[in-house]
Amino acid sequence: MNDVVIDFSKVHQIKLFGITIMEPSTVLSSLVMTAVCIYAFIHLNRLGRAHRMYKQIQYFFLFMAIATAIGGILGHGFLYMTGKVGKIPGWFASMIAVALFERAAIWHIKPLLQRRNGLILGWLNYVELTVFFVLTFITLDFRVVEVHAFYGLFLMLFTIEIYVYKKRKDPGSKNIFLATLMGAIAAGFHALKFSFGDWFNYNDIAHIPMSLSIWFYYQGARHMTYYGEEMIVPEEVVASEGEA
Repeated sequence: MNDVVIDFSKVHQIKLFGITIMEPSTVLSSLVMTAVCIYAFIHLNRLGRAHRMYKQIQYFFLFMAIATAIGGILGHGFLYMTGKVGKIPGWFASMIAVALFERAAIWHIKPLLQRRNGLILGWLNYVELTVFFVLTFITLDFRVVEVHAFYGLFLMLFTIEIYVYKKRKDPGSKNIFLATLMGAIAAGFHALKFSFGDWFNYNDIAHIPMSLSIWFYYQGARHMTYYGEEMIVPEEVVASEGEA
């Protein structure tokens, strides 16, 4: 188990109304991501798209909002009260979010594949989430969550959207490529632990491109076309083609 003793006296903190909040800059930058996720969830809901592909993307943003809020508040701000246990709900919520967007991408590509291959991808999605849930619960190691995000967003989602774009030039795929780039930049800052001091550390810096990544995922969700028998072309895509 990944047990690390933290000297909380050395972690930057503030007192607000007599309550100690650790790493306040990281709490704030996490809540910025939460705000972007909530905005995306609300606005996608207003579009009223009922197909499972769109609904799964929509709930990606809901679970990512839960993950970033819990991660910022319990995983950083009140870590001295909750300990590592306080991080686990946010970790699980983020893994559910990744699996949902990955599943939406599977719906995106399914009409372009043989039925058997689409079914395999769908079952792989369930097995993957189960395995990573178990590994996270056993190890309590955030690196397992990071590996799952890499697998789901980089290896699966990004690869699927490359295929869809090559076949149909889907405008949503282009936004997902930009989201992936922003995610890679965020991962690089985090891995290198690039910081400008305690009050603007690698977590805070990484949260900036992560917020942009979430925004581009939202744009991708708005513009993705479903290519099933009853093709669903978002109104935004139809309007842009009309202007062209």
